[in-house]
Amino acid sequence: MSTKKEENFFTKKDKILARILMVIFIFFMVVVNFNQMLKIPVFIRSVPDIVHYKISSIKDEFEAEETEKEEGEDENENNHCDENQVTINAISIQAPVVESYSPYGSGYKEALNRGVVHFSYSAYPGEEGLSILLGHSAPSGWPDIRYDRIFTEIDKLKEGDVIEICYNNKIHNYTVIDEEIGKEIYEVGEDVVSIFHEENKKELVVMTCWPPGSIEGRIGIRAVIND
Repeated sequence: MSTKKEENFFTKKDKILARILMVIFIFFMVVVNFNQMLKIPVFIRSVPDIVHYKISSIKDEFEAEETEKEEGEDENENNHCDENQVTINAISIQAPVVESYSPYGSGYKEALNRGVVHFSYSAYPGEEGLSILLGHSAPSGWPDIRYDRIFTEIDKLKEGDVIEICYNNKIHNYTVIDEEIGKEIYEVGEDVVSIFHEENKKELVVMTCWPPGSIEGRIGIRAVIND
């Protein structure tokens, strides 16, 4: 008996009414969301473009990173060098830069025979402060042996000439800034730092005995870094 009552709970009219209500509900949902439904085919058609755009964006970012990396590597490669040396193309100079830890003894003289000496009490090339490179000069007719003549012609340098120094595997370019180089002559024993150095600058002085081969005085050519 209970089963029949459950089957007869919804009448035929109820079922028809329920179907009508369902149709109305579906119709209402379609009308309300009609604009959104219209966008579905457009969205589906645009999916390939969106995917392509995303892929292109990722590709562009990757290529930009790779280009930046390659440029950085090229820059490092162009700024890399193997041996400590000084090059001054304006007066055809190229010589090793050597260290001497006894600048006033026999070790200092021996170092000058092997190239240009970095004065041990000055800043290292490329560092803030005043770097000093010392070299021999020789009078006219002196034989071209060892590095006796290396700085004989530094008085011919002019403002704007470049002094390139390779130090600790990095190239540092200094530009000569003295306008009247011939006047940069000073007495033996004068404090080079007080004469040339300015605060917060990376500077260089290449110096030698002057006149060439004499011990009467010194000449120093001043340059400032332009890395």
